[in-house]
Amino acid sequence: MIQITTQTGLIGFLCEVTDQPVSFQECLACARKGAPGCSMVPAVIHTAMNSIRDPLYAQKLAEEAGAEIGFSVTELLSCARQMRLKAEVPYFEKPSALYRMNRGTGYHGLLSQYKDGVREETLSWKFSYRGKSILLVGTPDMLELTPKGWLITDYKVTGNAPFGRKVNVCGRCEADLYKGDDGLTCPNCGVLRSKSDISKVYRPPQARSSHAMQVNLYALLIEKNADALARKLGVKNPHQFADAQVVYFPDKVPVRCPVTLERETTMTLLKTSLAALIAADLPPILSDPDELWRCDYCPVRTVCEQIHGGPVGKAKLED
Repeated sequence: MIQITTQTGLIGFLCEVTDQPVSFQECLACARKGAPGCSMVPAVIHTAMNSIRDPLYAQKLAEEAGAEIGFSVTELLSCARQMRLKAEVPYFEKPSALYRMNRGTGYHGLLSQYKDGVREETLSWKFSYRGKSILLVGTPDMLELTPKGWLITDYKVTGNAPFGRKVNVCGRCEADLYKGDDGLTCPNCGVLRSKSDISKVYRPPQARSSHAMQVNLYALLIEKNADALARKLGVKNPHQFADAQVVYFPDKVPVRCPVTLERETTMTLLKTSLAALIAADLPPILSDPDELWRCDYCPVRTVCEQIHGGPVGKAKLED
C-alpha cells in the first residue's frame, strides 16, 4: 500500500550521493557507518538536524504580541512563492545546504562575543497592513551608537565575497559606460569614438542588493525600538543613523561594504513583499533576472514548476 504523508515543511534530507529522500535518522545512521562517497560526518548531520529553524518562529512571536501574522526580515527577502509552498507541501533539503548555513552561524557566535554595542537583539514592530495586524521581527548582528548616530553592521560568512573592480567611465561626464551595438556608449553622451573620452576608475566592493535591503529593513526595526535600545545602552536616542554596513567573511580577509539607508525605497519593498505573502493566490514566479539564481537552490522547485506548468528561473529565459 502506498503511504501518503500529511506532513508539510522540511521532513527529511536528500542523500548527498543518491539524491534520494531519506529521513533525518536514516541519514545520521548512514553517516555513522561512513557511507562511501559521502563527505558528511555524523556531527555535521546531527548539527543540521538540530539547527533547523522553527518555520513558525515569526508567527509564534506574532501571536504572543497580539498580531495575526508574523514575518521575519529574512522571510520578507526570500521568494514569496517559495515561502508559501514550503508551508504547504513536504520537501527535502541536502545536508550540505544546512552545512553552509551552520558554518556561518558558528562564526556569528564567535563574533557576538565582542562586548561593545548591542549584539543579536531581536527587534519587532507591530503594524496594520491591508486590514491585517502584522509583526515584523529581525535580529541585527551588531548595533552601535556613535557620536553621529546608530551604526548597523550585518555579518555574512561566504566563500564568494564582493570584490572591487575597474570600470570604464565617460571622460566627459563620468557616467558608467556600457557596450552598445557601435561600441562603448555613455548613457548621456552617446557612442564614444575617441579613447581620450574613456577613463577607468576603481569601484570598491558593493554589498549585494538583498543584503543591503536586509540592513535597510533592520533600520526600520531599530527606528521603532530606538528609545528602548538607547536606554539599554544608558544614553539618549540620537534619532538618526550614522552609517550601515555589511561585512563579508571569505577565507582570507574581511570585506567591508558600506550600505546607503533608503527609507522610502525600503517601505515600498516592505509593502510589496507583504502584499505577495498575504494574498489569497499563490505569488507569481520570479521574473527579476537578478533574482532567478534563487530557483537553482529552491527545495520546492519541482512543485513550483508543476503548478506553473513550465520551467522557472534561468531555465524559463532559455525556454
